[in-house]
Amino acid sequence: MPERFDTVLRACRRRAGLTQEELAERAGLSARTIRALESGQGRVPRMASVREVAKALRLGADDQRRLLATAAADEPAEAAGAPRAAESRPLGRRRYLPYDIPDFTGRTTEVARLTELVGDGSASAVVVSAIDGMAGVGKTTLAVHAAHLMAGTFPDGQFYCDLHGFTPGYDPVGPASALEALLRMAGVDGARIPHTLEERSALWRTTLSDWRALVVLDNAADAAQVRPLLPGSASCAVLVTSRRRLLALEGAVPLALDVLPAAEACALVARIAGHDRVADAPEAVAEIAELCGYLPLAIRMAAARLAHRPAWTAEDLTAELRAGRRRSGPGGNEQAVSAAFALSYARLSPGHQRLFRLLGLHPGTDLDAYAAAALAGTDVATARQWLEELVDVHLLEQYAPHRYQLHDLLRRHTQEVLHETEPPAQREEAERRLLDHYLHTVLHARPVVAPGQRLLPFEVACPPTDTPDVSDRASALAWYEAEHTNLVTMITHAAARGRNDHVWQYTHVLQHFFDIRGRTLDWVHTHELALTVTGDLDHRLAHAEILTSLAVACWHAGRYEDAFNRGLEALALCREIGDTWGEAVILTNFGIAQGQLGQSKEAIDLHQQALDLYSGIDAPWGEALSLTSLGAVYARLGRAAEALDHHRRALDRYREIGDPWGEALTLTNTGTSYRQLGQFGEAVEHHTRALSLSRRMGDRRAESEVLNDLGATYHAAGRRDAARRRHQLALDIARAIDSSPQIARAHQGIAYTLVPDDPDAARHHAEQALATHGELSAPETAELTAFLDTLGQSPSPGH
Repeated sequence: MPERFDTVLRACRRRAGLTQEELAERAGLSARTIRALESGQGRVPRMASVREVAKALRLGADDQRRLLATAAADEPAEAAGAPRAAESRPLGRRRYLPYDIPDFTGRTTEVARLTELVGDGSASAVVVSAIDGMAGVGKTTLAVHAAHLMAGTFPDGQFYCDLHGFTPGYDPVGPASALEALLRMAGVDGARIPHTLEERSALWRTTLSDWRALVVLDNAADAAQVRPLLPGSASCAVLVTSRRRLLALEGAVPLALDVLPAAEACALVARIAGHDRVADAPEAVAEIAELCGYLPLAIRMAAARLAHRPAWTAEDLTAELRAGRRRSGPGGNEQAVSAAFALSYARLSPGHQRLFRLLGLHPGTDLDAYAAAALAGTDVATARQWLEELVDVHLLEQYAPHRYQLHDLLRRHTQEVLHETEPPAQREEAERRLLDHYLHTVLHARPVVAPGQRLLPFEVACPPTDTPDVSDRASALAWYEAEHTNLVTMITHAAARGRNDHVWQYTHVLQHFFDIRGRTLDWVHTHELALTVTGDLDHRLAHAEILTSLAVACWHAGRYEDAFNRGLEALALCREIGDTWGEAVILTNFGIAQGQLGQSKEAIDLHQQALDLYSGIDAPWGEALSLTSLGAVYARLGRAAEALDHHRRALDRYREIGDPWGEALTLTNTGTSYRQLGQFGEAVEHHTRALSLSRRMGDRRAESEVLNDLGATYHAAGRRDAARRRHQLALDIARAIDSSPQIARAHQGIAYTLVPDDPDAARHHAEQALATHGELSAPETAELTAFLDTLGQSPSPGH
């Protein structure tokens, strides 16, 4: 009799030593869901929930497959009645390959060579094939086609990453950035992705260690870019494409790709143009292939033109290509692509032409229809139609739904025709529309995720006609995540182009997104750029705002001296220009810092000053932040009743303005106050509610802080194992987002829980915590020093 899912889940949970409530908390589900899954009363488990449970249980490969297989067996069959066998594999839906073009033609020998090389996935070492060849020869198309053919051999995952090694106007993707993208594809929570290249590479190898996975690394610059991205397991295979032969890539089997043989080139012409259109003109077809240099990219563009011109004959296309070749002059394959491009471009409508050449202005790696509409100054429905038609004639690529990008060769041609055709003033106008599109959208998304916080007033000069839906928190965060790389690129591009207003406006509006999503390095980098431009603009209020935000970013990055210096600069400037809100925020921030440093008297005084200022300007968000922060100081002093009163008042204000970030902060602070009173049940309940809120918001920084608070409460309640698990989760997140304060707290909490079982490990974590506290003279520093001195001689202190 086959195993039941509920039985397997219950056994795995008990073996992990978790209660249903603890598993629910760890998996981000409700305890009711876990109870229902274990009840065995006909509830069909959702695979997404089961995967979260499997991750939370930290199962080995065999147990993970067993749990997921039983869950898949419990799912209903498809309408046709056939069971979904792929669901029995743990990661059968990790399929990130671009679509395989339906008109793939030829390359029989190369496909057979790749298939033979990869075999059945039972090699003794990871198989790496490096496909090299000139631009436009079809390296990516071959790699993607072969990968689709091999997908059945690699059911646990098929991954694709464009490394942009030779994309005009772009730097190659750094290995660390590529690994972040790959790890997210593999299902690793962004909060668990470490910061350093070495740690990310190790996590990638570990994640794929038991998988049968295929990885396509496209457009590599060199071996050094590829090497950290290689899996370590022999059950995996990698296909790499590059214009260079990667001789320095150890163990890689090279496959040099040349232009198409004449017969295959002719077959490609016929397949795209239509066999019935060219059946009676073999000589013209052969000449088309020759005039296109036997390059697949050029053939596709030219033959697509014939397919879309019913009145043309193959001879007509040949004549057009000959004329184009004469205009571009002799020069081999590059001129063949130029001629095919010129022909395709010339036959576009004026609107299509203009959009296509304006795409060369976009500084990011891809875009959606909204950005294209902004560039062209049209509506999104028209832009989407034009984009799709450009895809149809092979002038644009679509590797993900609703995301478009240019082939590297065509990007260069686009930029050439842009500068030849589009007057400088119109290029400037289009660039401004693009910048204003992203700025307008993020400006509307910001109040949705950070209600009550101040936004400096400014006007978007060219607001777009159509904008993406960012009307609720989920859609706003989803849009931000999809566009994060483009948004940071817009800031650096604006700075390079001298668009200083855009630099500070983008940076100011994005601050909260950087904070809650843990993009600490981007936060610091963009704000340092903005600090320079606000000084140049003599915009003193914006300069003060950027200084204040940069101080917080530096604090999270562990740059404590910079944080205090920037904060003092901001405070002096706010007082000089009479910015009461800014002054109150900085005093609150200093109060939080002094409280964490154990300077309770100074912290209380700073918070009281801030509250006095807030009361005069009707600022409930700022008042709530000072109230709960002041309550946290009272809790550290053992004045729990006063602390709870301040937290209640803060919670009322946050709920009035609808700010879940502030609500989560206040709930976990309330839990800490209940811990001081020894009311551990109340404390855990408040921490757990805060944790649930933080996860729903996607606030990684808050999640790490709440997990540390929960760990401290469990430790105080004598539940060392539960405490250690929470601190470990907090550590994983804090490392990923470069939050030095929470890294130190997590190490310290883990150290205290390990004393009875593993004093050496406890010492290691205590030393890590002490090193991370570094230059701070926090109470924890003296406590850790004493702890290390007495380790093994006395019980561990509370924390």
